Amino acid sequence: MNAPIALIDCNNYYVSCERAFDASLIGVPVVVLSSNDGCAIARSAKAKALGIKMGDPIHHLCDKVRAHDIRVLSSNYALYGDMQRRVLAACEPFARDFEIYSIDETFLDLAGFEQRDLVAHAHAMRAQVQPWTTIPTCVGIAGAKTLAELADAAAKRDPRFRRVADLRDEDVRRDVMLAFPVGDVWGVGGATARRLTDLGIHTAGCLRDMPMKQTRAVGTVVLERLVAKLRGVPSKRSSRDARGWR
Repeated sequence: MNAPIALIDCNNYYVSCERAFDASLIGVPVVVLSSNDGCAIARSAKAKALGIKMGDPIHHLCDKVRAHDIRVLSSNYALYGDMQRRVLAACEPFARDFEIYSIDETFLDLAGFEQRDLVAHAHAMRAQVQPWTTIPTCVGIAGAKTLAELADAAAKRDPRFRRVADLRDEDVRRDVMLAFPVGDVWGVGGATARRLTDLGIHTAGCLRDMPMKQTRAVGTVVLERLVAKLRGVPSKRSSRDARGWR
């Protein structure tokens, strides 16, 4: 059995970092702009609800900003990098090792923690991150990185998980996959998603059950490997190679 892996994901990361140092931003729509203040690269939940999309040019949003009193901020990458270090420091006691996937997402190696209640373990980790940084997080737990990404997405979307989803249970994993859009699966690009939906494959569960010969024809060996990962088959390449754990 694969050692458990968790993915901790900081919610609305740039906005959350800004809110940590400016309480007036809490509860109002916020947009963070790119380094040249040209377009939106981060949005609070309320800004998203107003229809502001990632990459929207700010000059197209002037009327909406005025009408809804949206706070618009320049990006502060020094702050975001420092807050990432704080998040990692808070997580360190809860994992054997970690791999930074992006500035707001980190994979955690939970080998050695298998005998614990990992959902409670993840909630305790989130509870430590919050007072250290004020940043809200979600956690996905699984036996492989692709499934941990899927679990993290489920933790965000499905309130029954209360921000921590553990997909190591086969029944839970099946239910999540059958409801999860194939285009949102980590590693499925837009063109591949369109080809899959044309074939009637609309969910991660359908993709997992796709015949291997067909996956190679639709998406080459890359899709074939992805399907294997959705089935829980470990990669032949060690996860602790030059691009893996620290």
